[in-house]
Amino acid sequence: MILLAFDLEPGTIGDIAGRLRIPNQVARSTVARLMQFGLVELRVSPNPVLSTSPTGHEFIRTGRALPERVAEREMGISLVLEKVGHSVLRRKDVTIVPTNGFDHDGRVVAFPIGEQPETDETMAHRVSQFVSQSLRPGEWLRGVRTTGSVMEKKFLEIDLAAFKRGEIPEGASANLVAAVNETLKTAVLPRASKGEPSALISIETSFAFDQLIVGSPEHIERFERIARAAVSDIFVLSTFVLSLSDERGKVHRERIYTALEDAYRRGVRCHLFFGTSLDKAKHALAMEELHERLSAVKLSRGFLLVHRDSVGSHAKILAADDGQGGTVVVIGSCNWLSSPFSAVEVSVELREPIAVAAGLDILKGIAVSLASASRSVEILQFLASEARRARPPLSAGSDQTAAIKARLTVLHAQDHGPLLRKAAHTANERFVCITNRMGATVVPGLLNPAEVAGGRLKDVRIYYSRQSGPTKRKHMAAHRKRLEGTVEVIPVREPQVHAKFLIWDRNDVVVSTMNWGSQSGSEADPLDEVGLHLEAPGIATHLLGLFDESLKKVLEVSSNGGEELAPEIAGGQ
Repeated sequence: MILLAFDLEPGTIGDIAGRLRIPNQVARSTVARLMQFGLVELRVSPNPVLSTSPTGHEFIRTGRALPERVAEREMGISLVLEKVGHSVLRRKDVTIVPTNGFDHDGRVVAFPIGEQPETDETMAHRVSQFVSQSLRPGEWLRGVRTTGSVMEKKFLEIDLAAFKRGEIPEGASANLVAAVNETLKTAVLPRASKGEPSALISIETSFAFDQLIVGSPEHIERFERIARAAVSDIFVLSTFVLSLSDERGKVHRERIYTALEDAYRRGVRCHLFFGTSLDKAKHALAMEELHERLSAVKLSRGFLLVHRDSVGSHAKILAADDGQGGTVVVIGSCNWLSSPFSAVEVSVELREPIAVAAGLDILKGIAVSLASASRSVEILQFLASEARRARPPLSAGSDQTAAIKARLTVLHAQDHGPLLRKAAHTANERFVCITNRMGATVVPGLLNPAEVAGGRLKDVRIYYSRQSGPTKRKHMAAHRKRLEGTVEVIPVREPQVHAKFLIWDRNDVVVSTMNWGSQSGSEADPLDEVGLHLEAPGIATHLLGLFDESLKKVLEVSSNGGEELAPEIAGGQ
């Protein structure tokens, strides 16, 4: 009101207060804030008056966001998460009671049983959501640090008489209000419950087909390109790490190590992680060897963040700034620090800022499990915040004219199975799944849904390279015979297919880190596997063409090299 009033007619604070019939104190504080943002200015000629500035004039007519603060502020915050309506409340607005020594059992609502404990990561996410809803125009949240966080289990005290009078804590959810009102009516205490599982969130993005990376040589080249462009940070998460003395694919991996050395030499911070929970000592030793090699560059301390503890995830992620104010993220099947780069790999490179932020959130959620990774986690959070504030254009290195509109959905471990079954039941043209391994879950997890699709569709294929656990070659041979004419199950032994993706029809692709034929994602460990569901015109057809071409190349190389393929290949095809 005051800004519009000054735009219509310049004047003094007293003039505005009288014209709008508001207290002088309100007018003074509002004018001070408007001047702080540069929306109101003082004119001294011909008479001293306050008036809308050119910035304020433009703001009124264009609807743009208010100017940002030039200085950053760091502030502490204390929140309470209650378990009845799952409200997030400010600590200063409520009364809490210690659980120890509480002797009024009849009035206590018990905590939910079997719920996963809150962590710094989950509470930081809640803080981000809470603060984002209370930001003023022109303000933005750069990140949340939990260096001084303390979490305690206590009771939230609610005075029913005061609640009945309308004294409801600010921020109370509709579910909490309804639960307490029901208690007022029936005298029956409400019940706490576990938080609802988060629904899949899809985002609108832009995508170019060159962001699909298919083949081992293509992965090495993409790594080198991304590492060359980085000027501040590069993150590498590989499930496994091979010793520098391991000869398997050493000549190819050497290009990865050299790219990291060059980046480190330029002053780029290198954040290296591994994810396996098997034989962790061996991989920690290999990571230490890599640390020593990079340290030989002799850059100042603080630029090499090599983590020797496992993050306990099967995900494979590469992320780095693009040298031009943006960030890129690559998620897929490639083990950057252990691959011999001879198999067929498939990954997706994210460039559009909102998609990049989603990818960085995944890596941050995985890395936060390590206490030693606090610096890496903080940088990831700040990069994600910067990405969300970035303008729509794609990062450098992409052809904006080739970009198309797409929908991106991030899949956690437990989301893979339901989506595969849905695709098998709804596909109208084709259903193709590529998995590296076939294991204990192959029949209910993959073959049964594929058989459902094969009852309707002509093109239903499954490619794989290895058996694991109780599943043997003889079992897969029996399955191939049983499904003959319905599902084409194609083993490719050497060079192996290490890619993990699912396509159906023409416009749906899921590029994942999960072996569809040997794993079933657990809700208790959602970031053990990660997938990207991309919906875009023709993307499935394009990816299948790239895969067929890459598979043909590796088979030709194998044949020309004199290697004898397993007998099942001919029979399966």
